[in-house]
Amino acid sequence: MNNQLLQNNIRLLKDYGYGEELIQNPVLEIEKNKQGYDNIHYQTEEGKRIYIHSQYNIERELDMLEKPLNIKEKDAVYIVYGLGLGYHIKSLKEKISRKSLIVVIEKNMDIVSTYMHTRDFSEIAGKNIVFLFGNDEKIITGFSENVFSINVLPTFVNVTNVILPSYFSIYGNWINTMQNKIMDTVRHAFFMLGNDMEDTIIGIQNNLENIDEILKSPSIREFKDSYKNVPLFIVSAGPSLDKNICELKNAQGKSLIIATDAVLSTLKKHGITPDGVVSIERVLLTYEKFYKGKEIPRETVFIGPPVVRPEVFEALKDNKKLVCLKQGERVNEWINEIMGDERTLPMGTSCAHIAFSFGRYVGANPIVFVGQDLAYTKDGITHSENVEVKSKIDTEKDKNIDYVKGIDGDLLPTSRAFKLFLTWFELQIAKSGGDREYIDATEGGAYIQGTKLMTLKETIEKYCKGTVAPLHEKVSVCEINKDKYNEVIEEIEKLIERFEKIKEESKMHIIRLDKLYKQTIRYNKAFSPKDKEKIIKVTNQAEIVEKLVIKSGIERFLFQAPYVTAVSRIRMLGNNLSDDNLRKSAIIQRKLCESFFLGSRSVIAVLSDILNKMKINRREENERTREVG
Repeated sequence: MNNQLLQNNIRLLKDYGYGEELIQNPVLEIEKNKQGYDNIHYQTEEGKRIYIHSQYNIERELDMLEKPLNIKEKDAVYIVYGLGLGYHIKSLKEKISRKSLIVVIEKNMDIVSTYMHTRDFSEIAGKNIVFLFGNDEKIITGFSENVFSINVLPTFVNVTNVILPSYFSIYGNWINTMQNKIMDTVRHAFFMLGNDMEDTIIGIQNNLENIDEILKSPSIREFKDSYKNVPLFIVSAGPSLDKNICELKNAQGKSLIIATDAVLSTLKKHGITPDGVVSIERVLLTYEKFYKGKEIPRETVFIGPPVVRPEVFEALKDNKKLVCLKQGERVNEWINEIMGDERTLPMGTSCAHIAFSFGRYVGANPIVFVGQDLAYTKDGITHSENVEVKSKIDTEKDKNIDYVKGIDGDLLPTSRAFKLFLTWFELQIAKSGGDREYIDATEGGAYIQGTKLMTLKETIEKYCKGTVAPLHEKVSVCEINKDKYNEVIEEIEKLIERFEKIKEESKMHIIRLDKLYKQTIRYNKAFSPKDKEKIIKVTNQAEIVEKLVIKSGIERFLFQAPYVTAVSRIRMLGNNLSDDNLRKSAIIQRKLCESFFLGSRSVIAVLSDILNKMKINRREENERTREVG
């Protein structure tokens, strides 16, 4: 055994987030194949012995793997099932484009250990390759954490599976299951991007119009582990809530009860006062359906991001608020930097996601799901009885219907959004590494992997033993910090300047592209080498505005959906510089720059309006201060 080789491999493993535990498993016996290549004769759980690589012709095996991939024709993500002895990975690495990505998945730690003891890991390691070793949870967690940057995500339109023939025999069913999980994770990543720039601008507007509420709220940091080992019930508005809502009153005062906004009316009808209510939607409908004209108990604390409509905060003017910021969402991260403390939580995209993250942050254990169906009933009922948005879906005709496994194993109809919400929960539970109990007491709906199934009555009897201090008693109301308020004004001014620059650069590139289209693209059925050179030169100048968009967080946040969409469409064209591809690429690029221009103009108008209002408020406050003085 080459000790120096092993130490070098360990150092490289650390770059990928792995430690020496990967070399502790047994080292499998290495045999020579007919060509003299090293091979592993692997014994399956069923007792079969299968060679990991071809026993006769490695080159032919590699050719059979690579020939259908059209490697040189496109930028792609290659998901490789099986580390083996790395022949296929090394060959693939040498041939892919610089914008492509290889993701290597290996669940068998004996094979990983064998590779690290006997091969040079540097031959397959590199900046455009990700290694995912371990059980299902570790693989999916690593996948979601490592591969979803704005530059990589467009390449997933050309996702390709690379599977050694031996791995089909050994792990066929597991590979199919893992492929489904990976594609669910990819769809979730695209969903998190959003698809409506106008909706994003509304979010920016709401965040800044609610700046006073942020400044008056205590930091979430004050509540870290403040309810350690206290049971927390997340009450959602799924149709199964009607089965057991009557039990929940027995948990009041003995737990934390956090309600999603849609379930407030249901809880009131049953005499239950939740400790908190969570909201995340930025649209007016949320206010009109769940808050407008409603009597919400003063003991209920608002928990959520400032992206909600200002009318929601007005409806809760007598309630305390714990305004937390969305982790990874650049506008909220920007506000967090101004606040100078840590106010962020991983929120996902649903109200229940916020409650889940809040529960984990305050140390609650167990976290209990109630009414969290994440699916419709078999006959299409969407919500519990008293929910203002309850409806019935025709599951036979609705084209957006998807299906998930229910807690009893049957398939249940659901929406694509609900299925993505489910994916988020499962990813978060997997990442938590068994840090606490997660109980699904919904008594219906989708099965949430990683949760323990119990009835709500059993859960309350087992865990709700002592008295718990109400949340509203712990939440303070702060005075608005004038220095922070002024800092927000200054940062908005800087932000406007940055968007002005993007607007001008986008305009300049649109002019260049229009000139190119008029002089070259439109009038040439077949491009000469000189024409192609000119087209490539002009389209490459888009890099100027793209760098302005990508380098800064808020700009990237606003434009990530049109950017990823445009780059994905270009990736789909492939790397062949045909006349048709050059023409289509220029048209896609022109549309993208138009999005940059129009989006910048819109956000500048919104920011300028908010800036003027804040300056007026500051002057009026200064005048009141002078009068009092």
